Amino acid sequence: MTSLLVRFPRALHRFIWYEPFWLLLLGIFITLPGKVLSLIWHPYLLAALFLFWPLRWLSKHQIQTIQPITIPLLLILLWIPVNVWASADRNVSWIAAGYLLWGIAFCLAFTNWLAARIHPERLAWFLLLCGVGLAVVSPPLVTWKSDFRLFHLLLYDKLTSLPIDLGETIHANVLAGALVIILPLLLALALQKLYRILFILLFLFVAGILLLTQSRGGYLAVAITLPIVATLRWPRLLYAILPVLIIVILFIQQDSVQLVLSQLRSDGSLGGWDGRLDIWTQSLNALYDFSFTGIGIGTFTLVIPLLYPLRVPIEGFPHAHNLFLQVGLDLGLPGLIAYLALLINLFVMLISTLRTSNVSQLHRTLAIGATGSLVAMLVHGLLDAVIWGTKLAFMPWLLFALITLLFLNAQRENLVNA
Repeated sequence: MTSLLVRFPRALHRFIWYEPFWLLLLGIFITLPGKVLSLIWHPYLLAALFLFWPLRWLSKHQIQTIQPITIPLLLILLWIPVNVWASADRNVSWIAAGYLLWGIAFCLAFTNWLAARIHPERLAWFLLLCGVGLAVVSPPLVTWKSDFRLFHLLLYDKLTSLPIDLGETIHANVLAGALVIILPLLLALALQKLYRILFILLFLFVAGILLLTQSRGGYLAVAITLPIVATLRWPRLLYAILPVLIIVILFIQQDSVQLVLSQLRSDGSLGGWDGRLDIWTQSLNALYDFSFTGIGIGTFTLVIPLLYPLRVPIEGFPHAHNLFLQVGLDLGLPGLIAYLALLINLFVMLISTLRTSNVSQLHRTLAIGATGSLVAMLVHGLLDAVIWGTKLAFMPWLLFALITLLFLNAQRENLVNA
């Protein structure tokens, strides 16, 4: 009997090791709602995401620590039932909640996965595999923009002739939102010696795909964050910031550049910046009216045109085109506050990791890249909200898990060397 009690925690620990693979399996059903299983089963699938949690608590071999992101994530999890309850369309809300819960489950699974705790770079490779793999398979699956804001290439004609009808497509802006998360990581890795040529080639390939999306938010995010990554890698570049800013300002004053900027501001299909101002104004009105519960997670296209008429068609604006507004509309102010607390914790962890002298060169490089990725996500989120409430919404949560793992690893190294 005693030997059985000894073997049980060990067997349980080995079983828990498979949690990320269990989540990958469930992702097939969650990202294809109603196509593999009826939507009647969707709430049960979401409950199955957390099947390993009680098993983890029972395991004596599992690392039990309160992570900096634990409390904000638990607050979001506890508030989601309220957001679903407030919804005017429960089926839509369960689907949208599924994308969010899948990402959160991934985040907490990886931060508690012993293999990733010891080797955080394994999660970085998985994140890069998802991003680069998406860039590779995306050309025939992307809905490329028909009205080009800045330029048109003959390549677009070939890309539009490639589509494969799988019943699912990826909007170019959604693809851009995912790619801006991995580009800073690729650049940081390209600036170090290990496998430099490989990462340079991957960076150029992903940057090329991002260029083809013609996402203004993506361009802005890259323009701001790539210099940040280079400066964190070589701090002496700080001395060049002021002269570069002066040159950029003078360059922007040129007539040809002003013409390009005016083209970037225009968008006949979506109403340009006027359309965005309209959707932002009405989103703020909705957040004011439904500040506690939100409008119902995932019901933006249902509630906004019904209660807050727009001057532009809702088809062009399926979300608030601002990450923080969208989070507030879906989760209410309590959920938005928890999300902001999560982001603050992530930046604090990154600063602490970068200031730790005992971190290995690879982990420091990944921390630099993760800093750029988090900034890129937030800059892109000022103009878009495509990495929230979509099938690719799990990617930011993988980034959050990577930042947490790098921080925990740095703290462990400090204790070892103390």
